[in-house]
Formats: sequence, C-alpha cells, structure tokens
Amino acid sequence: MPMVIDPIAEIECETIVQAIDVSPDGKWMVWGGDDGVIRILDTTNQPTALEPFNVDDAVTHLRIASGDLIVIGTHTTDLQGHERLGGHRWTHAIGGGCDHLSLSGDGTIIGLIDGGRHLHLVNENGVTLGRFSAGELVGISVAQDGTGVAVTDDEGRVHVLDSNGKKRWVREPVAELGETVSAMCFLHDGSLLLCREVLGITHSDVAQIALERWSSTGERMYSEEINSRSVCLIPDGMGALSGQFDGTVLKINDDLTSTKIWTSAYTINDIRRFGDDLLIASWFYLHRIDVEGEEVWRCEHTGLVQSIVMSKNETRIALSGDNQNDYTRENRILWIDPNATPYALSADTDIDADLLEFVDGVELKAPIAAPDEDIYANDFDELSSLLTEEEQKRLTSGTSMVDDSELFEMLDDEIEQLAKLPEEETDLMAGLSDEEFVSHIPPTADAGMDVVVKAKEDGTAIVLLDGSATSPGSQGIEQWVWRDGHSKQIGDTSMVNVRLPIGNHTFTLTVSDPARESSTDTITVQVHGDTREDTYDLLND
Repeated sequence: MPMVIDPIAEIECETIVQAIDVSPDGKWMVWGGDDGVIRILDTTNQPTALEPFNVDDAVTHLRIASGDLIVIGTHTTDLQGHERLGGHRWTHAIGGGCDHLSLSGDGTIIGLIDGGRHLHLVNENGVTLGRFSAGELVGISVAQDGTGVAVTDDEGRVHVLDSNGKKRWVREPVAELGETVSAMCFLHDGSLLLCREVLGITHSDVAQIALERWSSTGERMYSEEINSRSVCLIPDGMGALSGQFDGTVLKINDDLTSTKIWTSAYTINDIRRFGDDLLIASWFYLHRIDVEGEEVWRCEHTGLVQSIVMSKNETRIALSGDNQNDYTRENRILWIDPNATPYALSADTDIDADLLEFVDGVELKAPIAAPDEDIYANDFDELSSLLTEEEQKRLTSGTSMVDDSELFEMLDDEIEQLAKLPEEETDLMAGLSDEEFVSHIPPTADAGMDVVVKAKEDGTAIVLLDGSATSPGSQGIEQWVWRDGHSKQIGDTSMVNVRLPIGNHTFTLTVSDPARESSTDTITVQVHGDTREDTYDLLND
C-alpha cells in the first residue's frame, strides 16, 4: 500500500490559482488569480489571511524577490513590485503583459518576456538593467547566481546574455526546419544545459531529441540523444535533474550520460531537491523519492500539479493545481510539511462493510448448499395457512381454479376490443421540436479553417481570425474570447485582426452563453516568408 501524508491545512480559494510563492522562511505565502486580487497568508501557525490588494488585471506570474518584494506579472499590464503589506513600490513598463518570468536564486535579477516577445531585465528595486529582442522569444532561464540569462525563440535559437542584456553568444538550430527547446538551465560552472527537439523528420545523423551542454563561451561540449523530451531541468551538483515527458526522472552527469532514478505513469511537471531525496510533481500527486528510487510518501491534490513551491529552508510546501473541469472545479492550496510522518493508505478504506469480503486479496468463502430435505421439502402446511378452504381443496385435488376455455375466450374478447380502436398517427419528431422539451442548447465555437499565408517584406502578415461561423445555441453568445498559444487574451469579438511574424501560431476561441455554458475551438496559422525582423508586436487591429 502507498504511504501518504496529510497537509497541515487545505486553503479554499475563490478563483483559480494562477501564480503562488512562499517566503524564504516559510512564514507567509502569496497567490493571485484571474480576478486580479493578491492574497497574502500568514503561515507562522495555521494559515491566516491578511489584507489583500488589487492589481486591476488577471495575474499570470508572481514571485517573491529580494527584500520580501512581491513581483507581479499580469495578462496585459506592466510588471509591478509591491511590498508585503500591499504598498506599491515600482512599475516597469512592458508591452502586452507578462508571458514568462524567471528570477535569480537571490531574487536580485528579474527576467521576463512580455506579450511582444521582448526580454526585460530589472533588479529588485525596479531599475532597468537591459532589454533584448530577437524574433519570437518563448522561453527564459536566469542563472542561480544571476551572472547569465538564456532566452530561446520559436525556432530553437538560443541567445545567452549577461545580466545587462548584452549578447554573449548564440546557439543556432541544427535542423533547417527549426527546433523547439523544451527546457534549459545553467549548471554550476556557468555552462548551459538544454533539451532540443527537431520539428519534422530528421536526417539519420541528427537525433530527433537530444540534450546539449554549451560552455560559457558558446562552444558545444556534449550532445546526447534521449528517448523523450525534458519538461523540466534543474541544476544538481556537477550535473542536473531532468523530468521527462514520458514520466521518467533522470540524473544527468556532467558528460550528459544519464541514470534513471524513478518512473511515473504520467509526465513529470516539476522536480525539487529535498536533502538527499527528491520532490516530484506528476499528475495529481506530489511524490517524495529517496536515494534508492523508492517512494517515501505521496500527497494528492484535486487538480493537476504543475509546479512545486517550497520555502528556501525546506520546511514548507505550497501545492496548487487545476482539474480543468468547469463543472467540478475545486480551487484550493495544500499547505504541506515535507517532514510529516507518513501512514499506509489502505486500498479498502472507502469500501462499505458489507462489500469487504469481495476486496482483492481476501479469501472468498465457498458456497454451501442447503440440505436436500430443505430443497425438496413439502411446504403445503405453510402455504395452506394463507389459503381459503375452497382454495385448499382445489390445491389438494390438483384442479385449476380457472377453466382454460374461459381464459381463451377472455383473450379473444381483448383482441376484438383492440381491433375496434381507431389508429392514431404519432409524429415522433414533434416532441423533439417542442420548445419546452429542448430547454437549452449550448453554443458551439468555430474558429474557422487553418490558414497558411505569406509574409510581407517586413516579415509579418495581417490575418483575420473569424469566428462568425460559431453556432449561438439556444440562448445566444454573451462573451467572445480569443487567446494566443500562451493563453494571453487578444480579442473579445467574433472577428479579430492580428499581425504575426514568420512561424506557426495557434489561437483558441472560447464562446459562452448567459447560462455560462462554453465551447472552444482552435485554429493554426502558418506564416511563410524569407525575411524576418528581429522584433515585432502582436496587434489587435
């Protein structure tokens, strides 16, 4: 039976938890959601809510920087720095909200990619350190010591910069069709470890998925083919830890040889070192795995666990998740002591007592037949007490109480009566068209057909996203929401114009009716061309 631990507390949340962080000493936590409210909890003892404050936009990212500064990124507005008690300290102007956020280990270097795919570097005081633009930036990693920043674009190109945004070197993709970099991190010596996956079919001498290690001066030191892409990479000693899409956890050595530590049936979403053990987020669970690869305990959340947020002193963990079900969505945070004493979870804990004999592993009792005298017993004495004297005489004589001829005559009469009844024509479809019968039909989103366009001379193309073919259902459409591939909202009408750079782009249309029934549909836009600008903006014309 698996060993489990219970959380110290379960914190019910008013909205979906989009971002959460815990103070270094584990004495307070902060989280935000789509309602734009920043909620702070004192966790010295049992979690206690403090006075919240509002940032007037949906929160996408949230981290605690040096000096207990709360750094907040939102869907559409600027990056903000707030004090723990809610006082506004600074604002850094960005375009189109915060899509990606990463901090150095000490919280003094803050790196972010905005909605226009530009990199911004600021310190904990909101002072601008640098800015960088190159294509469509989609990933970022800041070194733990703050000496380097790596960003990757949608074609697998990686730019490594210093803390002021000055370019040091560039890693070009190995395949002409482009690549994607699924994860990357800086190692102990300043070198960069990344996992890249080629888009499309590769040549026989090019690995489809591979780990690469690059020196601090931009030289490729090692390359090793792997079976599944890395979802998360974290530095660990002289090497790193890798969580794979196929559920494998690997220990990566400095020469990129690897050892399998543990395997889950589901994708590994996050990993944290906890002393000699590992904390692993996969599916609905947080697992603690020891040095032998054995599970010490697990803790279950009602939602999919995407990340592990732990205090730096490793005394507390905040676990959030989203079950992604609009009808049964439960929003909560589990406040966990990783040193809690685990206990065995019995597989038959929730089984009714009268069904316990059928639990796997329980020896089933063989059926016992009743004695022959019970099976073939004469029950006349018991039955006779329930009958009248006349019925008892008929039973003992073996004669029927009703003459068979009488039964057939009654049946014939019934058939004749049915034949005289007039035939009624029944419209089987009438009920289906009855407005009272069809109480509610939800809308059906239609984002249109996939689009392939050619870029103009400036390397961009204007594309109309047309959802006018959407079916309104029985109550009409109350809300239109267009989002890009990073879940950033770009429009609230049936048709939206967007300016796109060369590459592949995905957009999702969500429509809702007054009864809060919703439907989604996705469209892919491919922009082809030979020229490419270093910078661009995603516009809603």
